[in-house]
Amino acid sequence: SSDLNTYPTAGQFSGISSPEMYRQTLLSGCRCVELDCWKGKPPEEEPIITHGFTMTTEILFKDVIEAIAESAFKTSNYPVVLSFENHVDSAKQQAKIADYCRNIFGEMLLTETLEKYPLEPGASLPSPHELMGKILIKNKK
Repeated sequence: SSDLNTYPTAGQFSGISSPEMYRQTLLSGCRCVELDCWKGKPPEEEPIITHGFTMTTEILFKDVIEAIAESAFKTSNYPVVLSFENHVDSAKQQAKIADYCRNIFGEMLLTETLEKYPLEPGASLPSPHELMGKILIKNKK
C-alpha cells in the first residue's frame, strides 16, 4: 500500500505536520510514502517537508528521515519506497538531502544495482523479496 501526503495530522490543505505520521504509516504496513521536499529558509537552509502552497506546517527533512529509519522495517521487511516530490532548487540543499539519506539509512538504502540485475534494456528487475530490508528512493523533480 502507499500513502500520499503522509505528514499532515488533520488534512492535506491545513493543519499540523509531524514526522510521527510517517512512523505510524509505516508501522501500519504501508510500503510507499511521499515526501514533498522544499528548500529551507536561511540561515540554516535545512530542507523541509511541507505540502507546498497550503497552510500545513513545515517539518525538517532530517526529522522525517530519522522517523522513517526507525520504523521502516518494524512491521514488515518488504522494501520501502520513498517517493520524493523534489522542489529543492539549491545544490547545497540537494547535497544535504543526499547526505541525510546515506548517513541515516546506511545499509538500508539501496545505492547500487544488484549484480544479478544490471540496468540494461530488457533486463528484469528484482522482486520485492530480493529487496527485503531495503529503502528505495524515487525522485521526481
